[in-house]
Amino acid sequence: MKDAFDVTIDVRGLLNVPAITTLLSTGGSIYQTERPSGRGAFTDIVINCLGITNEPLQKGSGNVNCYVPAITSGAAKVANQPAMMTLSRAVIALIDMQFKTTFQTWIEDTPIIMQDTDGSYFVNIPFEYQSVQNNFKNI
Repeated sequence: MKDAFDVTIDVRGLLNVPAITTLLSTGGSIYQTERPSGRGAFTDIVINCLGITNEPLQKGSGNVNCYVPAITSGAAKVANQPAMMTLSRAVIALIDMQFKTTFQTWIEDTPIIMQDTDGSYFVNIPFEYQSVQNNFKNI
C-alpha cells in the first residue's frame, strides 16, 4: 500500500531534474510536505499529499507549491509573476499526464497565485495521483 509519503516521493522524483533544479535560486530546494520557515528569499518547491485511498486502484491528490521571492514595485512587495509563470509551466510539463510503471499523475485544475502567511508568494498547482497496490496477492 502506498501512503502520502510515497506520493510525495514519487512526485519529487518527477521534479528533481535539471529542467526544474536550474530554475531554483541558489540555495533553493524541493521539499516534501512543508517549507521551512525563513525561506522568503529563495525559489523553492513544496510537494504535499492531501490523501490517498486504500483500494486496489489507489487514487490520491496533492499540491505542488512553487515559491518565488517577491519583487519591489514602488513601496510594495508584489508577486514576481514572470518567474512564477516560468517555474509553474516547467513543473506542469513534468507532472501532467505522466504514466510511470508504478503510478500516474495529471493536472486537473489550473494553478493559482497565492500569498503565504509570511508574505511570500507561490503558485499552487493541484495534481491527481493514481497507483496500483502491489501488496494484493490475487491481482
